Amino acid sequence: MGLDFSILIEIGPFLMRGAWVTVQLVVAVLIISAPLALVVALARDSRVTWLASSVAVLSWIFRGIPPLIILFLVYFAMPQFGVDIKPFPSAVIGMTLYMMFYFGECIRAGLTSVDPGQYQAAKSLGLPPFHTFRRIVLPQALPAVVPPYISHATEVVKGSSLCATIAVAELTGNAYQQIITTYRAFESLLFIGVVYAILDSSLLMFQVYAERRWTARSHR
Repeated sequence: MGLDFSILIEIGPFLMRGAWVTVQLVVAVLIISAPLALVVALARDSRVTWLASSVAVLSWIFRGIPPLIILFLVYFAMPQFGVDIKPFPSAVIGMTLYMMFYFGECIRAGLTSVDPGQYQAAKSLGLPPFHTFRRIVLPQALPAVVPPYISHATEVVKGSSLCATIAVAELTGNAYQQIITTYRAFESLLFIGVVYAILDSSLLMFQVYAERRWTARSHR
């Protein structure tokens, strides 16, 4: 059949609608999982033994289960218990449950990298714990948190393609529909590959920007 990129004029708008759904899904997961990941990180290092142990077990479980299984549990299994969740919210919940523990480990590693002397110095100055964490500890932890955090964020972009299996009309799902309709697999797959690369590159560019800002600030 050869290649016919003119087909993209016809199917491009449909694929871009899927790309927009993908962007909304990724943004929702990143926004919701960020505060939850912080809670996970703090709970993992809590002095309350049962809390730290419980969260450690949950982290081990959710990081060990394939994300597709978690999506199926949310979308297909929950209705058995009377909880019927629509495809897009199911995708957000499933991806958030999967990623928040990875993000939590990133934040935990960053917080661990901060010199314990910083906590002691803040305490000697009489600073309240929340102020110490927000103004002193967290800014110092961010340079260590952002690179692995962004690396996992790119996995959210790529992992969003799994959401097509629970009827979310995202980029890969829309591309599959066009492939079985037009039989132009290469053109469709090349198109969505470029879109995924652009989305991932946007996150990586943010990482580079943040690292340059921190480097410039440290040299002042």
